[in-house]
Amino acid sequence: MAFARLVLLAFAAAAFAHPAAASDSRPPQLRATFLAFPAPIVQYGSTKLVYEMLVTNFSKRSYVFDSVEAKAAAAQFSFSGTALAGMMAHLGPWDPVAGPESRTIAAGKSLVVYFLLDLGPGKAPPPTAIEHTLHVIGDDGGTHDIPLRPLPVMDEKAIVVAPPLRGVWIAGDAVNNGADAAHRKTILITDGGAWLAQRYAIDWVQIQKVDGAYATWKGAEDRNESYFCYDQPIYSVAAGKVVGMADGLPENVPHSGKYAVELNFDNAGGNHVVVEIAPHRYVLYAHIKPGTVRVKVGDTVGVGDVLGHVGNSGSSAEPHLHMHIVDHPSFLAGNGLPYEFTAFEASGPVEADVSSPGAISFGPIGPQKPFTGDYPANNAEVTFR
Repeated sequence: MAFARLVLLAFAAAAFAHPAAASDSRPPQLRATFLAFPAPIVQYGSTKLVYEMLVTNFSKRSYVFDSVEAKAAAAQFSFSGTALAGMMAHLGPWDPVAGPESRTIAAGKSLVVYFLLDLGPGKAPPPTAIEHTLHVIGDDGGTHDIPLRPLPVMDEKAIVVAPPLRGVWIAGDAVNNGADAAHRKTILITDGGAWLAQRYAIDWVQIQKVDGAYATWKGAEDRNESYFCYDQPIYSVAAGKVVGMADGLPENVPHSGKYAVELNFDNAGGNHVVVEIAPHRYVLYAHIKPGTVRVKVGDTVGVGDVLGHVGNSGSSAEPHLHMHIVDHPSFLAGNGLPYEFTAFEASGPVEADVSSPGAISFGPIGPQKPFTGDYPANNAEVTFR
């Protein structure tokens, strides 16, 4: 089945080179591919499609992206200007004059366009494919329209799982397209493949009012025990078999800018548990407190079983639970899959710099309302019962 997975990715990478329109006698030598086929997710009551386009310039001239159009059944989207620039990430050094906001793809360079299409409220059936057209301007002033072959949308529903925690939490860096979206934009390479395992990852923290402002800790900032979420139990979100785990890695000193161990692909998740809940569906629970992991490889777990306690091990600046679902039993090498929770109450999105290496600041938090079969908004305040 691993071979089938490689074939799928190869198809995703190669199937979108569309023959140039006959009217364009000098078609731009831009190749557009996609990291993976998107699948629908319901977030904050709205159906969304989340995916990434990789564009490579095979020519010796540069092009400016004037706009990008996407059509998903009746829903049509057009991105241009600063909005489009904010969706782009240049590989390698960016234009030293224009900086990271440049919409120019220089000769021999590549960039990634991060799409998050909001199809509107409700859980209507998603489209079968997404059509894209790139509108670019060459360095000679010539304009070009590049239609791509339709991108198939996976005909499958998001995995629905139980809550991993109890009480009131912040859904830190839930999938979004903001400038500081760390999970969403962490593409990593291993064995020659590009992976976005953390596409739908959430960093769960707890907050309280401290001296009139929301904070994740009270007392000594450099003590893990000062953080409200520290040592809280972590619950299995689904029944399955434990296929990976680690325990005994030391914890970091919060907000010190240093890690207790030298990080690599194998230990970035710190003390962790990986549970296979279906074929090629793995739940990862990361950064667990050392000495609290209750399972070993080969164990079977049920919904609600305690797996460990929230900690600050691995690639972590302060205590939190990092959780995501992926198609490969690896923290970083795999394709992140959409999932939704059975039931919870939640606010709308909250402004918060949860990717900060230091203290997190939070904006106003609105009222909560109930959800079923949904995924929380970015940085939303969530109540799990």
